[in-house]
Amino acid sequence: MRWWLRKQWLRLKLYAAENYQNEAESLIIWYAVAFASGAAFYFALPLELSAWVIVGYLEAVLLLLWLTRRRDGQFKLLTYAAVFLLGLSMAKADAMYRARNLEHDLPEISYLRGRVKDMDYNSNNRPRLLLSDVNNFERDLKGDFRISLNFSEPWLKPGVCVELVAKLPQGFTPNPLSNYKFDRANFYKGLSAVGYTVGPVFQVECPAVAANPAADTITRIRTYIKELIDANTPKDAGAIAKALTIGDRSTISEQLNNDYRTSGLAHFLSISGMHMSIIALLVFFLIRATLFPLGEGRYDLRKPAAVVSVFFTFAYFLISGQSVSCIRAFVMTTLVLVAVLFNRRTVSLRLWAFAMLVVVAITPEAVVSPGFLMSFAAVLGLVAFYEKNAARLHRWLDSRSLFGKFVAYMAGLLVSDLVASLMTLPYGVYYFSQISVYTSLGNLLAGPVIGFWVMPALLLFLISLPFGLGAYAVRPFAAGIDVINQITAWVAALPGAKAGEGVGTLPDWGILLLTFGLLWLCIWQAKWRFWGIAGIVAGVVSICFSPRPDFVFDAKGTTYAYKNPAGKLVASRYHKNKFLEKMWTGTKTKGKYAVPAGDPVVCNKQSCIYKGRIEFSLGQVKLDGREIPLRDGGFVNLTTGVCYYRPETGRLWNRTALEPGSSEPNNSGTAAD
Repeated sequence: MRWWLRKQWLRLKLYAAENYQNEAESLIIWYAVAFASGAAFYFALPLELSAWVIVGYLEAVLLLLWLTRRRDGQFKLLTYAAVFLLGLSMAKADAMYRARNLEHDLPEISYLRGRVKDMDYNSNNRPRLLLSDVNNFERDLKGDFRISLNFSEPWLKPGVCVELVAKLPQGFTPNPLSNYKFDRANFYKGLSAVGYTVGPVFQVECPAVAANPAADTITRIRTYIKELIDANTPKDAGAIAKALTIGDRSTISEQLNNDYRTSGLAHFLSISGMHMSIIALLVFFLIRATLFPLGEGRYDLRKPAAVVSVFFTFAYFLISGQSVSCIRAFVMTTLVLVAVLFNRRTVSLRLWAFAMLVVVAITPEAVVSPGFLMSFAAVLGLVAFYEKNAARLHRWLDSRSLFGKFVAYMAGLLVSDLVASLMTLPYGVYYFSQISVYTSLGNLLAGPVIGFWVMPALLLFLISLPFGLGAYAVRPFAAGIDVINQITAWVAALPGAKAGEGVGTLPDWGILLLTFGLLWLCIWQAKWRFWGIAGIVAGVVSICFSPRPDFVFDAKGTTYAYKNPAGKLVASRYHKNKFLEKMWTGTKTKGKYAVPAGDPVVCNKQSCIYKGRIEFSLGQVKLDGREIPLRDGGFVNLTTGVCYYRPETGRLWNRTALEPGSSEPNNSGTAAD
């Protein structure tokens, strides 16, 4: 038996060595994966790792690299370990730098005076200020402050200075059904605190500060575009137009958001690689067509077209809000255009890997965001598919008539959407517990409208702004958006469109296995890449091991939700924390609560009982007669038992937990009400 096992081990080593030697082109791509994995490992840690521990590990690996410098196989494996630790070190160093530039332990009730950096609206449609250059009479405060108001003032606009009294809660209520960390998100947005006013807001004279002409100019342009869109477009179309131009999604209604999410078009609302690449492509072809009379054939007109496209894309990036998704999209688009300048391949996995390195190096926190994972997964799938089928597709297209090319375009759109949807599907399930059933139909119907109407109209609108013609150019732009809105509403209303909501989620180990399987399948070129299918299958099967909530409770026993006969979570009569209620059920209870007919809950004056097994009242939950410790909140699955929220402790972005109901942060991490 021992001899047989040794033989199989040797055969496996030989098989791996043969494939490894034939994959020289693919090996460099795994360095980007190792770097991003190191950054992700930092955020996955349950506690803050000392910088000296990281330095010690890094020095140990460097020593091993020197000792194994003549052993090719071991040396290469250790280089991946070194790159992994480098990614971990970058994430740690970035977090330490940010922590030094934020305030900590502020009084809950604080006087603030500062300059309005930006304005938008929170989830309750209340105005919200982003304050910079803040002081509290005693000293200047570091970082920005995001404050929600009870009502707006006509004089409020970016650039003015205000003073106010705000309540600044020192943390966020844990949400047992979400891995989203509000304190971490605000930490990386440069926010020292979020809160809401407890009195009126007064305008004051701005103190003399060091001028920042570039930032002030960008703010004025963004404000001008926002006012122009508001004044010349319908409400819903204008909300989407602002999202596509300046990255402001705060005025998109909840119904419109839900329609886009259900129809599989939610990605259209965030400025991403699709928007940047289409704008760059349109500018590229516009410049080539303009320069064509100067001599196509005598000069390579692609290069000046690429240069102009880079500058225009950069301008679009500046007014877009410069979010993480915008940074990622701009880096990817710029790299493609630079490849054109230097006559390199514009679509390759090496380009994908280099873009990942740049994005993670600039914004390490992006590596654990759904936008990063979904966009890079989609691009990985499309690039891998293109690399393996490019020659076959070109030969087939060259033999088509004009009508055949149009049919091929539509088929390509459908295939591209299918590939991208399959690649992003597991991350949608992991983060949002949702599958868009009609995503292919929604994208097939909306794709041509986006590509041939909305995005060209957006480009025309942006070009018209310096000439004062934006009020006219925004109208065809808004009309195209209105068509998209109608498509999303129609698709979202189809039978079974919402069947993919609440499908459950993947456990952490499941999404790791699935991600590794996708990487293995797409990056390697030899036949052993098909072993990645095993990781994908294991990740998909892991959803069966992730319990679904039948009953949810918060940390203080003031807010509960339970699953109704339709399989949806609904609020109980105990729903003090409106933020958690909305996060769990998607709505807020209005008026007096009443138990619906046929509901699995029976209530009396003292308590309620769910399905005869869970008894709950203010501050107490019992399962089968035994009291459940509330801890930081959690949920009950009637088959598997109690699952608790796992809080982070001791991280650089941690704050003291809120008393449930004391404030209501929305999805952007701000306090509402």
